[in-house]
Amino acid sequence: MHLSGMEAKREFRGSDTHGVLQRFGADIHASSEGYGWSSIYASIQRENPFEGRFEAIADDLIVLHRSGPVQTTFESSGHVTSRCIPRGSAFFLPAGHACKVGLHGALDTLHIYLRATLVGRERVDEVTPMLVERDVVLQHLAHAVEQALCENVLNSDLFIDPIARALANRVSAISRSSEPRQVQTAGLPEYQLRRLQDFIEANLDREITLAAMACACGVGTKSFVRAFAATTGKSPYQYVIAARVERAKRLIEQNQQGLAEIALCCGFSHQEHLTRVFRKLTGQTPGRYRRGVN
Repeated sequence: MHLSGMEAKREFRGSDTHGVLQRFGADIHASSEGYGWSSIYASIQRENPFEGRFEAIADDLIVLHRSGPVQTTFESSGHVTSRCIPRGSAFFLPAGHACKVGLHGALDTLHIYLRATLVGRERVDEVTPMLVERDVVLQHLAHAVEQALCENVLNSDLFIDPIARALANRVSAISRSSEPRQVQTAGLPEYQLRRLQDFIEANLDREITLAAMACACGVGTKSFVRAFAATTGKSPYQYVIAARVERAKRLIEQNQQGLAEIALCCGFSHQEHLTRVFRKLTGQTPGRYRRGVN
């Protein structure tokens, strides 16, 4: 009985975690190493873009996005989600689950590891990896951990344990919730996004309708709009306009066509239309851009 009590109070150290931050050179600003916390390990850091794998471990992980949005890719149990994750959202990886992660931009994060024993689970598949956004309770609890981490108050383990249990219970409640609005909208699978990009590139010289884009992905229009925004962080219109400008840049750099002809090749109604949009997105006119590259 005495040994069990000692084990229960063993400090949760960085060596008990995935070690992903060290592997990919994150700039760690603070961690709970040496605080004596037994139910939780936390760290605040600036993560650089990386692709890697979180192996299955015996404890839970919550990653809170302190900045954003940022494009990310998650793969777990054969399911791939690629989307733009907003600030304040959280990724939950439960004990016993592995996950591949691709972070495609720098990101400020708070990592919170929780002992899986805080909430009894009979099976590994009882709770699955998930992305959560706009959950105020989860954000407040995570903020309390962040405050304790930064202030390094004496005997902070006395009030961290209840916060850790509250976090574990909140995540379990979300995973079992019948309200899907709490769980973030799934984005377009990578193969659908590639198919859509190919369709847009092949049709930039003509009108591209929302219905045609949805059809290229094989989904309904309403579902497409939600999934597209979740994946790219842009509206379909913004995405197509940006693609038109990028093609215009390439054609201008080749210096083989006049601006009026380039405008039509990129789907703009006329040269003035090209000039207006080009200036808005790049801060300069097509003519000035041409002079700068030639």
